[in-house]
Amino acid sequence: MSVLGAGGVLRRSHAAGLAGLAALLLLLLATRAPVPPPPQPRPLRLPTPSSTHIDKQPHSQTSPAPSEASSHPSPKTTKSVNTTGVVLVRDVYEAGHERPHPELCPSLGAKLRLLILVTSAPSHSSARDAVRLTWGHYAARKDIALAFVLGAPPASLRAAVEAEDALYGDLIVGRSIDSYSNLTLKTISMLEWADTYCPRAPRLLKTDDDMFINIPRLLSFTAARANATKTIWGKVVKKSLPKRTTKSKYYVSPLQFPGRVFPDFATGPAYLLTADAARLLLAAAPSERYLRLEDVFITGVLAAKLGLARSHAAEFYNKKVAPHPCAVQRGIAIHMVQYHEQFDLWRKLLDGKTKCR
Repeated sequence: MSVLGAGGVLRRSHAAGLAGLAALLLLLLATRAPVPPPPQPRPLRLPTPSSTHIDKQPHSQTSPAPSEASSHPSPKTTKSVNTTGVVLVRDVYEAGHERPHPELCPSLGAKLRLLILVTSAPSHSSARDAVRLTWGHYAARKDIALAFVLGAPPASLRAAVEAEDALYGDLIVGRSIDSYSNLTLKTISMLEWADTYCPRAPRLLKTDDDMFINIPRLLSFTAARANATKTIWGKVVKKSLPKRTTKSKYYVSPLQFPGRVFPDFATGPAYLLTADAARLLLAAAPSERYLRLEDVFITGVLAAKLGLARSHAAEFYNKKVAPHPCAVQRGIAIHMVQYHEQFDLWRKLLDGKTKCR
C-alpha cells in the first residue's frame, strides 16, 4: 500500500467516526427534550338556552292586532328562560336608562307634590309637543315634575329623538325596544326611574301622550288623600276576562296569564300611585310572568299579589268625552286626545265664563 493510499483510508475512517459521533449527540439531545403534553379534549359547547325579548315595530295608536306569534316574545341571545315556555319579567327586562335626566327631579323629589311620567313612542313627537304647549305647562311649577318615558328608538328615529331631547331635556329613554308588546317593559322602566331618581315624590301619575290631564283638579284630588299609602287610583275595572282569540289586539296567551278572570285593575291611560306602591310594584315585577297588557299586569296582577288598594275614581274618565268646559273641568284624565284637541281642551279648562254645577 502506498503512503497516499493509506492516507485515503485514514481520511475515510476519520469521517466515519465524526458521523457516528454526531449521531450519538443527536440521540442524546432527543432523549433530553421535554415530552409534549397529551392533547386535551375540546370543551363541549352546549346550545345557548332560548331566551326572550319582544321585538316589534314601534307602537302607534293604529297598531295592527298582534297575531298569536307576535303576542309571545321573540328569541334574544342574552337572556335565558326556563324550559316550560313561561317567560318571566326578569328574562326580558333590561334595567337602566339611555337618557336618565336625574336633574328633572331635584333633591330626589323631596319638594314635589306630584311626579308625572308620560309614556310615549319615539315617533310621537307631535303628541309630546301638544302636551308641552298645553297642560304640560304646569311642570314649570317647583312642586311638579314632568317627563316622557320612551323605549329604545329604532335607528331611523334615534337622531330625531336625540335632537328633541337636546332641545327640551325631558325624554327618559329606557333600554327595552319600543313596541306595543313592550308597554309593560316601558312601565317598569318608568317605575325604575321614579324609584331611582325621584323616590321622595309622594305621588306618581302614569299617563299616556294622548291624554289630557286636568292638573289643578289632580292636585286637589291628591291633597284630599294626602295620608293614603299603598294605593292606586284610577278607572278600576272588575271581573274582566282575558281575550283568548289571536285576532284580538288584547289577546293574552295562557302562558302569560293562566287564570280565567283578571284581578281588579286600573286602566292604563292614566292612574295615580303612592310612592310606596310604586316601589313595591317595581320590586315584585321581576319574578312574575311577563304579561303584555301593562295595566292588567302592574295594577292588577302585581297589585293584587302585594295587597295594594285599587280605588275607583270617577274623575279618571280614561275615555273620550264631550268637549264641554264643565266635563273638562270636572274630570282629571281624558283619553284619545289628538294634537289639535289638546289646545281646545286647554282653552276650555281655563274658561272662566261657563258656569258649571
